[in-house]
Amino acid sequence: MAKAAIIYVGTQNGLLTFSNPGAAKNWRRIGHTLEGTAIRAILAADALHLTVITDTGAQRTEDGAQTWGRAEPGDGERLQTLLDNGEPLLATAQGLARWPGDHAPAPGTRALAMLSGKQEVLLAAIAGGTTLLRSEDGGAHWAPGELNAELQGSVSVIMPSSYHIDTAWAGTDAGELLCSDDRGRSWAVVGSADAPILSLAILRLI
Repeated sequence: MAKAAIIYVGTQNGLLTFSNPGAAKNWRRIGHTLEGTAIRAILAADALHLTVITDTGAQRTEDGAQTWGRAEPGDGERLQTLLDNGEPLLATAQGLARWPGDHAPAPGTRALAMLSGKQEVLLAAIAGGTTLLRSEDGGAHWAPGELNAELQGSVSVIMPSSYHIDTAWAGTDAGELLCSDDRGRSWAVVGSADAPILSLAILRLI
């Protein structure tokens, strides 16, 4: 049985928190902090301990985004360097990394992710984020993912779940929050934000 989880959604206007009480499939927004701040990336040790990268530096919480303080020197510096590089980064359940593949991302790639498992799966948002693809051979061949609704925006971020190898999440610049529980074969819109989504972290709550 699925356990309850928490989704941190970094937007152009702060950090949103979604949860699924009782492990239900309906996701509810339960928090909004750091309003007025663009959350470029999220580094999560667990559901309570987060470091976020903003345009004005790194901030840290140890109580699940209830209160915030300046991050210690060194926190998030590697992530900040990756973001400043300007290239699409590969999202994994352990965080962001440079693209390591033998096959270069397609022109117009906005987001890349890798799902772990016996058969690793690459996920990509190409054509400026308007098309979702998946690959089971390291990017040599790609197949389209199926959407349950027409998107209003373009996919700007894809992030694997940290607690289930078959689940991935995505966000768009129109604030749409998407989920796939079949390794990128199909996607459903499960929530929305009031601002463009820039970053995600998906964690088990209990």
